[in-house]
Amino acid sequence: MELVTESWESGEIRENWDIKNKTRNLVKLGDVVQINPRRTLHKKEKAFHLAMRDVEVYRREITSHSYKEFRGSGARFQNGDTLLARITPCLENGKTVYVDCLKSNQIGHGSTEFIVLSGIGGKTDNLFIYYLARDPSLRTFAIHSMQGSTGRQRVDADSLRLFEFSLPSIEEQRSIAHILGTLDDKIELNRQMNETLEATARAIFKSWFVDFDPVKAKMEGRKPLCMDAETAALFPPAFQGSPLGKIPKGWKVVALPEVIEVNPRRVLKKGTIAPYLPMQNLPTQGHRPDKWTYREFNSGTKFINGDTLLARITPCLENGKTGFVDFLDEGEVGWGSTEYIILRPKPPFPVEFGYYLARSDSLRVFAIHNMTGTTGRQRVPASCFDYYQFAVPTAPITQKFSKIVKPLVEKIRVNNQQSHTLSEIRDALLPKLLSGEIRVDEANEILEGT
Repeated sequence: MELVTESWESGEIRENWDIKNKTRNLVKLGDVVQINPRRTLHKKEKAFHLAMRDVEVYRREITSHSYKEFRGSGARFQNGDTLLARITPCLENGKTVYVDCLKSNQIGHGSTEFIVLSGIGGKTDNLFIYYLARDPSLRTFAIHSMQGSTGRQRVDADSLRLFEFSLPSIEEQRSIAHILGTLDDKIELNRQMNETLEATARAIFKSWFVDFDPVKAKMEGRKPLCMDAETAALFPPAFQGSPLGKIPKGWKVVALPEVIEVNPRRVLKKGTIAPYLPMQNLPTQGHRPDKWTYREFNSGTKFINGDTLLARITPCLENGKTGFVDFLDEGEVGWGSTEYIILRPKPPFPVEFGYYLARSDSLRVFAIHNMTGTTGRQRVPASCFDYYQFAVPTAPITQKFSKIVKPLVEKIRVNNQQSHTLSEIRDALLPKLLSGEIRVDEANEILEGT
C-alpha cells in the first residue's frame, strides 16, 4: 500500500500521464456499455435467482443464491454481466457483483433493484466494466443521480448512461482487469482457505465436545479418526450418566459462568481514541472482521484480544454474527456495539474454546430461546447463561485442543491481514488505472515490489 501511494505521490508515475492519456477517448457510458440488455427468460421458468441480500459488499464473487420461478419482472443476466445495486443504501455500501457462475447459455434473474451492465464486443471488456462499476467516480455520479423520497432513492438507468469517462483501448482494458482481477483472485483464495481452516476447527470442536466421537470409537474398539495415539489416550473408553444424558467418563456438567466469564470488566477511559467494531462489521461466517475503525470512546462494549463477541439482538444473533478478537495491538482495548455479549474462558480453557462454543448449535439455540423484549427488538439477557449447562473435559484435553486449533486460528488471521493489504492496494490502483494516472506497466512494477 505504501509503495503504491509513494509511487504516484512522488510524481514519478504522474509526470507524463496527461500526455499518454491523450490516446484515450472521452465517452458516455451508454455509448460503450449495454445497460439492462435484453436477456430472455420464460415466465414461470425456475431459474438461478440472486436477491440483494445475497450480494456481499465490495465482493466480486457470488457466494449465495437460490432457484426461483421467474414471474416476469426483475433483472435478468448471464455470465460476464455486472450487477450494480441502484437503491439506497445498497449502492452507497458497495453492493456490486460479477456474474461468472452460471452454466453455458444459462440466464439468471434477481432483484428489480439491480442495474445490469455488459460489454459491447470490440469496445468494452466485461471484467473491465465490473471494475469500472467499482470506480469511485462512477459511484459518486450514480449516487448524485438518485431520485425518489428519502430512504427509498434509486438510480435511473437513463441517468447512468450520461456518465463520462476516458475509455482505454480494449487491450488495455483487459490488462487493467487482469491486474485488479489477480488481486481479487488472491483475496478470494485466502477467503476459501480461511473457510476450510474455520470448518476444520469447528469440526474438531463438535467431534470432541458435542458428539464425543473419540469416546464412541474407543468403546467400539476402533481408533478415533484423524487422531494420533497420544491424543486418543486422553479420552476415556466409556460414558457416565449426567443431567444432560451420557457424557464421557471423568467429565463434569457445569453452568457456563463456572468456566467462562460473561462480560468481563475492561477499562477504557471516555474520550480515548480506540479500535471500534460496529455490529455491521461483525462476521456471520468466520471469526475475524474485515474492517474496523478508530473512534473516540463514549459508551459501548469493551473487549481485548482473546475475547469472543456474540451478537445478542435479533436478527443479528440468528444470522450468526459472532467474532473472535485477534486484531488489536498488545495491551490495546477495543470497543463496539452495546449489543455484544463478551465470553472469555477461564484457564485452563484456551480462549479459542469460547469462540467455538459460541458458534455451536447448542449455545445459539439456547440463546435464541431465551430472548426477551418486543418483536423485532428482542435480545439475550447475559444472565440467562447462568442456566446454560454443558459437559467440560479434563484439562489435558482442552490443552490438546488449544495446541491443534491455535495454529489454524493464527493462519486465518495472517490470511485475513494479507487480504486486507491486497484490498488496500487494489482500491488505490483501481481509480488510477481507470483514469490513466497509472498505466499497466507501471502498476505491474508496483505490484512486483510489494
